[in-house]
Amino acid sequence: MLITKPRPALTVAEIAQALHAQLLGNPDVSIDDVQILERATARDLTFVGNQKNLSRLKQTAARVIIVPLAVRDELPATDDRTFVLVPEAEPAFLTIAGLLRPPRQRPNIGISAHAVVHDSARIGSNTNIHPHAVIGADVTIGHSCDIHAGVVVGDGCSIGDNVVLHPGTVLYSDVQIGNHVIIHAGCVIGADGFGYRFVNGGHQRLPHFGIVRICDDVEIGACTTIDRAKVGETVIGTGTRIDNLVMIGHNCQIGRHNLLVSQVGFAGSVSTGDYVVCAGQVGVADHVHLGDGAIVGAKAGVHRDMPGGQTYLGAPAGPVAETTRQLMALKRLPDLRDTVRQLERDMAELRRRLDGPSETAESAAA
Repeated sequence: MLITKPRPALTVAEIAQALHAQLLGNPDVSIDDVQILERATARDLTFVGNQKNLSRLKQTAARVIIVPLAVRDELPATDDRTFVLVPEAEPAFLTIAGLLRPPRQRPNIGISAHAVVHDSARIGSNTNIHPHAVIGADVTIGHSCDIHAGVVVGDGCSIGDNVVLHPGTVLYSDVQIGNHVIIHAGCVIGADGFGYRFVNGGHQRLPHFGIVRICDDVEIGACTTIDRAKVGETVIGTGTRIDNLVMIGHNCQIGRHNLLVSQVGFAGSVSTGDYVVCAGQVGVADHVHLGDGAIVGAKAGVHRDMPGGQTYLGAPAGPVAETTRQLMALKRLPDLRDTVRQLERDMAELRRRLDGPSETAESAAA
């Protein structure tokens, strides 16, 4: 989405009307723009998302603040601030941001004269092919798509309706993309996976005959890579959201509505159920399965199958309660070491005392 410069100012009364919100304060105050709490000025609208962040109000110069209805009784008494009360603060804040910074109108350029489109390619109605895009042979692109500058769509690819490929995206041959998909800049979809065998002292590349299939309503962040299958398909399930700089290996089967945060790495043939969450820098070994609803915490290393419906942490990853106990024990190791050393000294002293009388008796007998 391309964002315009802010539109003319809004009054608090107009904001409240747009949000069907309650007001505490002056309805005639005007704001020019939106900003996060700490950086907001007196002419910016900002928000507090929940009760625990109310203390951050003292850090802002903003005079108009969207807050949840649930914190009404805990708001500080003030004459110079106006509070806009709504059920959920962040969505309301973004609604007003959309009024102040509306998206640019989508251009209608059709197929640019500076694009390279193979004669056998089939392009749907209302689709834009921007300058310097390259569309290969036997490609099918649906209607209302935007193929931005520098995109390469390899031979035999199939792209559904309402798809956006941002600049520099590369689709290798025969990639299949569903409807309502967004792929951000610099992604590479359908390269060969990391597959070799050791032959005669060298690493011989294994051919990859499969494809990548991306289902409907998927969004893929910038510079993410998804490898084609050796045979069959690498699949990204419906509704999944993938952040920037994520690596998905060959033959992975990603379920529906997964969330994969930045720098997640999946080795070959990883599979996930539905509604799986992997936080930043999670690494998953080959052929591992993550069950429905599994949540894997940041920097976890997953080496075995993880049942669904649980949260996992650590490397190697384990259930959160178990891993937390291990981490707490690790934190206490210096004190435990000192305790063991003191016990060793005490035991040595006790042995010396116990052995002393026997030695004296033996000397007397002699």
